[in-house]
Amino acid sequence: MKNNKLKGTLLIILSTFAYGIIPIISQLAFKEGLNVSSILFFRFFIATIITWSYIFFRKIYYKTTKAHFFYLVILGVFGFLGTSSFIYMAYTYISGSLATIILFTHPAMIACYEIFFLKKEKDIRKILALLFAFMGIIFVVGSKDIHLNMTGVVFSLFAAVCYSFYALGLAEKRTKKMNSIVISGYIAFSCCLTYFIQGIIRHNIFLPTTLSGWGYIIILAIFSTVFATIAFCKGVQLIGPSTSVIISTFEPVVACIAGFFVLGETLTIPIIIGGVLILSAIFILQMPEKISNIFYIKRKQVP
Repeated sequence: MKNNKLKGTLLIILSTFAYGIIPIISQLAFKEGLNVSSILFFRFFIATIITWSYIFFRKIYYKTTKAHFFYLVILGVFGFLGTSSFIYMAYTYISGSLATIILFTHPAMIACYEIFFLKKEKDIRKILALLFAFMGIIFVVGSKDIHLNMTGVVFSLFAAVCYSFYALGLAEKRTKKMNSIVISGYIAFSCCLTYFIQGIIRHNIFLPTTLSGWGYIIILAIFSTVFATIAFCKGVQLIGPSTSVIISTFEPVVACIAGFFVLGETLTIPIIIGGVLILSAIFILQMPEKISNIFYIKRKQVP
């Protein structure tokens, strides 16, 4: 049990690093003349080819029922792809800082859903970790000037809802039993197919014209899609959606550090403090339940 918890935590942290570099790599791809539709289509197209080639080569069992297949497609389109699309749209209206704050309200959404709808028992570790994580995010992304625009706020909220739906969907019974690589394959395929259809309709997908452009897409496809999706899926299967998304709040810190080294962005004291707070949230989640219960005062039974 402890090994599964540690393995799940490490997988989520690794996926967070893979997801955290997406904004930086995407900005570099934009500089090569690529648009959002082209980046997302080729990212998921390459990821689909790689994932399914591996599945067939290793003869991994991938069959499922028609109903579950459509469930996975919906999970990929409205969950994974929905998050990516809405957050990109939000960036055109508000600062990346504000969009990130709103996007990372998804741990609270999932925690509330589990407590009020799934009737799960309150866990003091998750509550404390959630508080630390939110304080950390505010420090990290709140260090720049924020310009409010309601359209951008709404798009960011939609992205948060989509990500919550995606994380919760991965914990569904049938999906939880599936190989994480197979889940990644179905997710990548559904995203690729969706952008292929919209590309035909809008005629807004074109090939990269530079070697660097292809390089950035390949990084996004292999590291930030294939690897990140498999690691996140497996992590959720091992430690659950609410714990996973709280750990994933380290993503803004990764993005800031990557921006510092790659794009020369400023690494401020608030960002460092925020990183420490978010790391603290991860450590709190690793506390044994007996130790965490010391801080929890049970209500006395009334005779």
